[in-house]
Amino acid sequence: MGELTVWLGTYSNATAGPLAQGSSTVITLFAVVAGIMLFSHRLPTRTNYAARLAAIVFACFCTPAVMTMLAPLASITITPAVGYVAMFVCYSLLLCVCVLVVRAVREASAWSAMFCATAGYTIQNLASGTMEFVARQLREVGVDPTQPGIYLTMYLLCICAVLLGAWWFLARHIDSDGLAHIDSHSLAFMMPVVCVCIIGFDVMIKAMDGAGVGIAFSVLLRLFHAMACVGTLWVEYQILFRSQLEHERQVTERLLAEHDRQLRLSRENIDAINVKCHDLRHQIRSLADGGAVVSGDALADLAREVRVYDSSVKTGNEALDTILTEKRLVCEGRDITLTCIADGEALAMMAPADIYSLFGNALDNAIEAVSALADPKRRSITLVVRRAMGCASVHVENFFDGEVREGPDKLPLTSKKDQVNHGFGTRSMQAVAQRYGGTFSAVADAGTFRLDLMLPLE
Repeated sequence: MGELTVWLGTYSNATAGPLAQGSSTVITLFAVVAGIMLFSHRLPTRTNYAARLAAIVFACFCTPAVMTMLAPLASITITPAVGYVAMFVCYSLLLCVCVLVVRAVREASAWSAMFCATAGYTIQNLASGTMEFVARQLREVGVDPTQPGIYLTMYLLCICAVLLGAWWFLARHIDSDGLAHIDSHSLAFMMPVVCVCIIGFDVMIKAMDGAGVGIAFSVLLRLFHAMACVGTLWVEYQILFRSQLEHERQVTERLLAEHDRQLRLSRENIDAINVKCHDLRHQIRSLADGGAVVSGDALADLAREVRVYDSSVKTGNEALDTILTEKRLVCEGRDITLTCIADGEALAMMAPADIYSLFGNALDNAIEAVSALADPKRRSITLVVRRAMGCASVHVENFFDGEVREGPDKLPLTSKKDQVNHGFGTRSMQAVAQRYGGTFSAVADAGTFRLDLMLPLE
């Protein structure tokens, strides 16, 4: 960090005034924020994001003013040794504040916030160390790096160069899914590593520069500091990469489990159809062999059973027709009323696999919920697919008993005890909506569960 070097007395002969010191602090805060945002901008924002961000920006702008006012007092009462200790403590506290800030404005777990804060802070420290190295070289050739114009230009160029390199080699390879599913306690270990190996090492080099250490030794220390920063970023990327691999493994296992479940349900439906067909053949043979007049009740019962298998749905979309026909058979077998008003052509931009996954999960969840209801009037499901405001609108509504718990991502949690192998359907539906640039919401209120998707029409 270079912004408090003048303030804490490292450059005893500095000519930079309070304006330059305040500007330096603003630039450093900007570098910290920019480094963190290289990663955190991919995470979803929290509610009241604008108000939260405005409060944080206000605090950031107040910080340079307070430090500028304290600068004359600090230069008198703080010795260089105490100043360097204070510098280390302030920077370490700032790192902790950065973690809290990320959590305040972004929908991030503690581990995701730690990754963004430590990685961004390390990037800023690498830029600051580069700037200190360049300043030392300028001083050796007779150029005063504490002149406001030279100092600010040099710092901005170093920040831009390091940020560009960090984005090219690291940040652009990380997506929101990778950040959202970080669940590694190793990141808690990275907090003290950054404090000691990055911040502490940087402060130690500043102290040696202030004591007049030789330029060759100073260059060597700065190279080691740069290597420590790059090594820390590499370790954090490996932690993220391993966490993402573990998440993808769990996703694959859940998808296989979901596929097996769908296959099992299909086999059960086929078995049920075979049993019914066998029963129908016996009923028809019995009526034919009896030679008596067939009663109206017997014909009505036969017509009702046949009507179950004449429940094919025609929406204009073959994939949607297939899944709705299958689920209607399931509903008929469980005495559930499934009401469909569907414009299948509105989903023409979707892949058949996505349609089957989306509606299969939505209707399976609804069927499971209403199957547990004792009141026959509440054993109903409503499905509406239509065009609205340039989007394909999907609405699924059903009754339920009990409470729906929400996870940190505001999505409903599974009611099953096995949290690992269940509860993936809702996330899968949300992933489908995001894949097509749409929105997904699931709301439970007063015994009614409503699921809504809006998918832009191409």
